[in-house]
Amino acid sequence: MRAILFSLMLIAAGSLSVSAQRSDIEGIQWTLTYANGREVTSALAYIEIARDGKFTGSTGCNRMFGAATVRPKRISFSGIGSTKKMCKLQAGSVSEPAFFEAMAKADRYTRSGNTLHIYDRRGRTLMRFIRPTKQPPVEEPASEATLENRKWVLESIRNRRTLAPIKGAFINFDAAKRSAGGDSGCNVFGGQYSVNGLRIRITDIVSTMRACIEDDRMAIEREFLNGLRTANRYEIRNERLRLYRGQNLLLTLRPEAKS
Repeated sequence: MRAILFSLMLIAAGSLSVSAQRSDIEGIQWTLTYANGREVTSALAYIEIARDGKFTGSTGCNRMFGAATVRPKRISFSGIGSTKKMCKLQAGSVSEPAFFEAMAKADRYTRSGNTLHIYDRRGRTLMRFIRPTKQPPVEEPASEATLENRKWVLESIRNRRTLAPIKGAFINFDAAKRSAGGDSGCNVFGGQYSVNGLRIRITDIVSTMRACIEDDRMAIEREFLNGLRTANRYEIRNERLRLYRGQNLLLTLRPEAKS
């Protein structure tokens, strides 16, 4: 009888251990930062593994779904499906076939803090994800500049200067109309925006379709508009407007007087 009870206790302990391992990565939205040898910087692709053996996510264009088998340090995906919307591959994104191919080869994983690595059978890194950390509340900085009372001129993309100096890349915010619009340095654009504290959403952006072949104007335009579309937080500090996606800096703009 004691032997039976001891065996049951071992089985229960093993089950608890597996459960603890599973919960280590499940129920978390993991943002893709690397796939199939390519760094991913667009912050749009992600996966979330549920505790019922399923996963959902986004390729950065289409919603995806399927089954996920998670055991201690082991992982595999199957039955991968997605919606079929046609999207142009944006700068900093990974193609859907490359993402799906990496998922199909997944064999094991490790988690270190807020970073998840997924490997193939040979131990080669297939994908890397991060768990965006919750930002501490940021007090509204004391500044004469506000979203609406300045013309905001593009100064840098992420932590680098623009690929080439571009005159005329800017955005204006109109509080009365809740509209946002400006110029990418190549095309005129416009859309809507909403703010809640230091949260921001810029939506429904449309632009003219002129092709610009001088310098790197088209590349900058793509990254500028992608940064506006994906930003969800802002701050005005040291006379600069900074737009973020979670903890990731997307765009920095300097103020000019509205004309």
